[in-house]
Amino acid sequence: MKKWILSAALLAVALPLNAQELPQPSPTATVTQRIGLTDFSLTYSRPAVRGRDVFGELVPFNEVWRTGANACVKFNASTDFIMNGIPVSAGEYALFTIPGPDSWTIILSTQTNLWGSTGYTEENDVLRVKAPVITGDFDENFTMSFKSVSIEGGQLVLEWSNIEVEVDLGVDSDGESAKNVEKALSDAKRAYRNAANYYSGQGDHEKALATIEIALQLDPDYWYTNWVKAKILYAAGDTKAALKQGKKAMDMGAPDSYRAGYEKEMKGWK
Repeated sequence: MKKWILSAALLAVALPLNAQELPQPSPTATVTQRIGLTDFSLTYSRPAVRGRDVFGELVPFNEVWRTGANACVKFNASTDFIMNGIPVSAGEYALFTIPGPDSWTIILSTQTNLWGSTGYTEENDVLRVKAPVITGDFDENFTMSFKSVSIEGGQLVLEWSNIEVEVDLGVDSDGESAKNVEKALSDAKRAYRNAANYYSGQGDHEKALATIEIALQLDPDYWYTNWVKAKILYAAGDTKAALKQGKKAMDMGAPDSYRAGYEKEMKGWK
C-alpha cells in the first residue's frame, strides 16, 4: 500500500503542470470584423457576473480597468482608422477603459503585453476618448462586439451586466480602394513587361512587341517600360527604331545611375 502511494506521488510530480488544462472562469474570446477594407480583431477574456454587483463595486469607478479579465485586451487594425473622430495608425494596441457612472474613457495603448492593467502608464497611450454609458439588456458575460457595420465605419460595443458602451469606428474605404487599384495596375505593368522580356529572350519578337505594347498602354510615361521596348526592338533587328525608342526612354527621366550604362549599350547598337 505504501509503495502504491509513493508511486502515485512520484507520478503526480513528474506530470508537467501545463498538461493540466482546466475550464477557465473567464474564457478567452477572439472576435474579428471587416469594415470596408479594414480588418479589426479583439482578443479578450469574458468574466461572468455570477450574482455580483459589477460596476462601482467589482470594477471600481474612475480607475483603469483591464476591460475583462486576465491579460489586457489586444485590439488590431489592418489599416489606419478613426476612433470617435481621432485618427489612429494601423497596428496592435492594448485596450483599457476607465469606467464611470455616466461615461467611460476608452484607451488605446502600446503596452500590449501586460497582465491586466498591472504596469500600465498613461505615457504609452495613443488615444483616449469618452463614450456615454447606456443602460441595456442584462449580459451575464462581458462581451465585446461590432455593430452597425458599413463600408465606411461601425461601432465597437462593450457590454456587461446591464451596461453598454459604444465607440464609433471609421475607415477610409475609398482611399484603401485607390491603393488596391494602383497596386493591381502596378503589378499588371510589371507582369506584362516581364512577359515581354521573356518572349524576347525566347526569340518570339512578335509576341514580345505585342506584350510590351500592352504594358505601355498601362504605363506610357515610365522610362523603364519604354527602355524595355527599345531592347526588344533591337533584339528583333529594328536598330533604327530601337535607337529612337532608347533615346525617348532616356529623355523620360532615366536615373543617372542607369543612364550612362544604357547610353553606352545603345552606342553598341549602331
